[in-house]
Amino acid sequence: MFRLTKLRLFEIGVALLLTIAALLFVGLTVWAAEIAGIHVADAWARPTIGQGRTTAAYMTIANKGTTDDVLKSARTPKAKAVEMHQTTMTANGIMQMRKVEGGLPIEAGASLVFEPGGTHLMLVGLEDALEAGEELMLTLEFAHAGAVDVRVPVAVSGPPSTSSSR
Repeated sequence: MFRLTKLRLFEIGVALLLTIAALLFVGLTVWAAEIAGIHVADAWARPTIGQGRTTAAYMTIANKGTTDDVLKSARTPKAKAVEMHQTTMTANGIMQMRKVEGGLPIEAGASLVFEPGGTHLMLVGLEDALEAGEELMLTLEFAHAGAVDVRVPVAVSGPPSTSSSR
């Protein structure tokens, strides 16, 4: 038989407590993400044209949580900036695209649709051209849900398949 010294028992106790703390942290993180209830579907981005370094991304963001949230920003390592834009029609029939400042609210139980001719994410200063069939990662930053990573396929028109997150 072997004997455990007080120091060894202390080390085992500390290791056990750290393991339990890590498991609780992971569990609470998953639980918090589920409560946030942000779901992203039908994400896609247009390929760039020629040597263009700007394109748009579209998707539907559903807030299936119990509290309102705000999409504060978006980012991707492939672009210098991702801006939220809204396209509207003036009384004279002229389309205008304006940058959205301060974020876009999403009420609990509601959805925010990014679509051509409407609200969209503008990817500015892309490091390389995007071609159909590629994929890029976007991180959406919400006031309550935090960061949500979304895989965005690049397609000529519409999402090639349903994509989702959280």
